Amino acid sequence: MRNIFILLFVCAMSSTGFAAGLSGSIAIELQEQGKFTGIIGKAHITETAVEIVTFAVKSGEVVPFAFIYTILEKRSQIEALYSIKCRNQLGVISTGTIDIRDPLKPKMTLTSDKGITITNISNGGRKMKKEFLPKVDLGK
Repeated sequence: MRNIFILLFVCAMSSTGFAAGLSGSIAIELQEQGKFTGIIGKAHITETAVEIVTFAVKSGEVVPFAFIYTILEKRSQIEALYSIKCRNQLGVISTGTIDIRDPLKPKMTLTSDKGITITNISNGGRKMKKEFLPKVDLGK
């Protein structure tokens, strides 16, 4: 009986470690052909999805949008560096990498087939955030 409890404990801890391996929040922006589009946001990463809330400014008002990218494929040849393929609720497929080797500076780059890239927030995005969303925490 004791061996069964030990086995269950080990299995639970290893699955918890795996689930914690790919998680966290990243301040992001959307780029088109390498240029800031004026859309910033926050990406929350889980084992099965990348949940994104974006903010754009239209006529002086902040307009939020939410996207859930379901992870279809995930590969990792190096610990905490993942290649993923995901699809959002609109059917848009994006591929790219999530790098959480440095938990204080996570990196993400996801590019759709139309050339829109979701990536870490740039100085232009930080300036927009400071101006329009000063009290919102977008993550690292």
